[in-house]
Amino acid sequence: PQLTQENEQSMVVRVYDLAPGDARAVYKNISLDMRQYRRLQMFTHAEHMLDDMGELNDYELSVFIRLGSDYQNNYYEYEIPLKLTPEGIYSSSETDAKIVWPESNMFDFPLELLTNIKNNRNAQKNQGGSVSYTKAYSEFDPDKPKNKVTIVGNPSLGDVQTIMIGVRNQGREVKTGEVWLDELRLTDYNEDGGWAVMGNASIGLSDIGNFNLSVRHETAGFGGIEENLLQRRMDDLTQLNVSAAFEFGRFFPEKANVHIPLYFSYSLENSKPQYNPLDGDILLDDALDALETKTERDSLLRLAETKTVNKSVNLTNV
Repeated sequence: PQLTQENEQSMVVRVYDLAPGDARAVYKNISLDMRQYRRLQMFTHAEHMLDDMGELNDYELSVFIRLGSDYQNNYYEYEIPLKLTPEGIYSSSETDAKIVWPESNMFDFPLELLTNIKNNRNAQKNQGGSVSYTKAYSEFDPDKPKNKVTIVGNPSLGDVQTIMIGVRNQGREVKTGEVWLDELRLTDYNEDGGWAVMGNASIGLSDIGNFNLSVRHETAGFGGIEENLLQRRMDDLTQLNVSAAFEFGRFFPEKANVHIPLYFSYSLENSKPQYNPLDGDILLDDALDALETKTERDSLLRLAETKTVNKSVNLTNV
């Protein structure tokens, strides 16, 4: 069971005399990590203005949502052409509700779709294509071919700083209309769990010395039962600790009274992030697979991983 905050909110956007190709929008500055969710949803309704029943047809207005670090240079955009609701229809029944809030108008897409279009653009760029990071690159949603997905710059779902919702005139004439937007939400938690293992060993070698070993490994997605979704581990962590203490004086005759205490320790901690640190919403494994040569993959892996190694050898009171 999940705790869900019931906080349904609606917004109406009215546009007057909107020029062809022009758009009007509202935005909100936030700080949000969307990587632990799979889908974004929002109900949408469009109609004529009550005080202006001019020429407005289906799909002449479109609604779009932008997610990114800003709303001009680094963002994802998902755009839907709007089907109008006829005048006089109310949500009095399930059938009428689907007319007021048509499924074709609804935002309901996997967030993976946004990162896929980024991967496609970057692949074309790496292969010498004519695409640019500073210009809009667009594809259509394969599940809903009328809906367009666009990327500009290098946005990341791991650090969304602004959400913009707007209306665009897709027609050839000036248009006036009204759009209702209801219950913007993230759904479908990322339920891919991780695992962890821990082991300790201690070996005593009579009066010569002792040997200790401890190992710990945790994978991305692992978390305690008291931790919430955003507190789960987002990297693969490996820890190794080895220590040994020996008295080499035991190999000499007791009358020699030789003491050679040796202490040795070795520790390794390696953290491999789940996501590419250079591109915060692309899985590191996918980024490595996209590189053509082993040299490039090794270079990215060295930049991504955080590795700490400590070695110590001590001879004291010899």
